Amino acid sequence: MTKTIQFFAWAFLVLGCIILIVFLNKASIDGYTISNGVPTNYETTGQFGDFIGGVVGTFFALVGTLLIFLTFKEQAKNNKRNAFESSFFEMIRLYRANVNDITYSKTKNNEKNEYQKRQVFRLIYNEFIECYREVKKFSNSSKVSDYITPKYEEKLLEITKRINPNISLIEMAIIDIAYTIVFYGLGTEGESLVRRNFKNKYNTKYYFKLLYYIKLKPKKSNTARSNGWKLIRKMELVKLHPLIDDLYANRETPEKIENLSSALAQELPMDKPYEKYYGGHQFRLGHYYRHLFQSYKYLNEHPDLNQDEKYQYGKMLRAQLSTYEQALIMFNSISALGMKWEFTPEKPKNSDIKTNLITTYNLIKNLPGEHLYGIKYKTYYKDVDYETDEHLM
Repeated sequence: MTKTIQFFAWAFLVLGCIILIVFLNKASIDGYTISNGVPTNYETTGQFGDFIGGVVGTFFALVGTLLIFLTFKEQAKNNKRNAFESSFFEMIRLYRANVNDITYSKTKNNEKNEYQKRQVFRLIYNEFIECYREVKKFSNSSKVSDYITPKYEEKLLEITKRINPNISLIEMAIIDIAYTIVFYGLGTEGESLVRRNFKNKYNTKYYFKLLYYIKLKPKKSNTARSNGWKLIRKMELVKLHPLIDDLYANRETPEKIENLSSALAQELPMDKPYEKYYGGHQFRLGHYYRHLFQSYKYLNEHPDLNQDEKYQYGKMLRAQLSTYEQALIMFNSISALGMKWEFTPEKPKNSDIKTNLITTYNLIKNLPGEHLYGIKYKTYYKDVDYETDEHLM
């Protein structure tokens, strides 16, 4: 609209000038002059002035009106931009505050250590990788139906058909399971949330025993149980599954060791209380993700910015994210907890607005290499402009 108004303003100005020049030229041909010592003919000059004011002046007045309108419009645009920037930069400030408030106590080498700020994301990332490996080892079947319910498989197929048909549904499920466990933890409350999350997605025969297996892992401060877990973790699958079946079958009476056929199962003190390794990070990450998602959604749906402007602002916020944060955002977006980032986005009022936030704003641009511990993230986000690809050009 602005370009149209500018076009008409210039058109009226040029048209007014052309009419003025043509009239002056015609007046000269007719023998009319204002100078050269000739006495002024006020009747003629009055007519001349009436013409200029009535015709040419009208065009110039229109030009002035259009320019005033454009000035007010530009001021309104600047006011909206200032209001947006005030809100957006406040969001960045709050993001930094959220990161600075994150703390995590973790035992290492029998010593309790306090971790703060961005250090925490590295620890959570490491926990996810550990859990992913443990879930992947336990999930040795190549049949999708052994893990995923038909209804949820249909939903995942719909997503992968749109995103990338080469995505493995089993890998996608393992990422979701591992991330959900790390997010909620396997304490009493956390496990109930995990089970509720898995209820209609995964086969109970599979995930009941899987959760039981993952729950065996204690915090490293519990030395006795840690040694038993290390033995279990190193076991071959042909021995691991019978052991878990044995323990799971007798889970209600773990103190009756005569019911356990496995010698190793009899050595595990299942009847004694212990702290589970995966304590959960919902209270650390929940608010962090909600705020970050709403910040990008606010930016993405802002009506007074074009896509290039949106990307530049999004780039400012992305620059605040560490590599570990970007990796966790990626895992979160693949899991059912964070699919709104890309795979199952909310529909905005304006249908022309892009909804794939991670790809649109290259939120995982700085991930290193080709994969993260075997997870080829480019399979899920093939249209992101990765920093590593730029170095190869």
